[in-house]
Amino acid sequence: MIQAFGNNIFKTEAQPVGAGTSTKELIAKLIEVQKAAKHPFVSGKHLGLNLQAFSVNLNYSKFEATDFKQVFINPKLIATKAPLVSGLEDDLSLPRLTVSIERPKEIEVSFLDEELREQTAAFSELAARWILHGTDQLNGISIIDKLNKHRQRSLKEHLKRLSEQKIETNYKLEYDS
Repeated sequence: MIQAFGNNIFKTEAQPVGAGTSTKELIAKLIEVQKAAKHPFVSGKHLGLNLQAFSVNLNYSKFEATDFKQVFINPKLIATKAPLVSGLEDDLSLPRLTVSIERPKEIEVSFLDEELREQTAAFSELAARWILHGTDQLNGISIIDKLNKHRQRSLKEHLKRLSEQKIETNYKLEYDS
């Protein structure tokens, strides 16, 4: 079950994945949910786990599919490079909503991969966009937060319908009670 936007987990900073975490099971669950939802991005927060982990698989991108896929554990953004480019983003926690967000075209990130090896790598274009989406979410920043105030106000009715559980999805959403 995917956590719906508005749940408190999306407003907090995620905790690092540590030694006590069953990391292999976490990774398997991220990938399983991602495959079922057919979405390019799934994080621990979507699963109700406030942990610094997400999976990006651009085979599921509706806008421009590629073969890029990577799991990111405890990611840290090292650098961003201009220019900023606008692109469409959505999120499983915000069904039926796609917004245009400006993000740097290139980034450098350190992280642990699926095998828990330390990595530092540069990413660009669509991969950079979804990785930044992920690092924002882990830091308690949603795609709604990235919008100007006018655009945020224009989404008020959609967010109200979501909180009232009136938006249909092909996956189950879990709402704060």
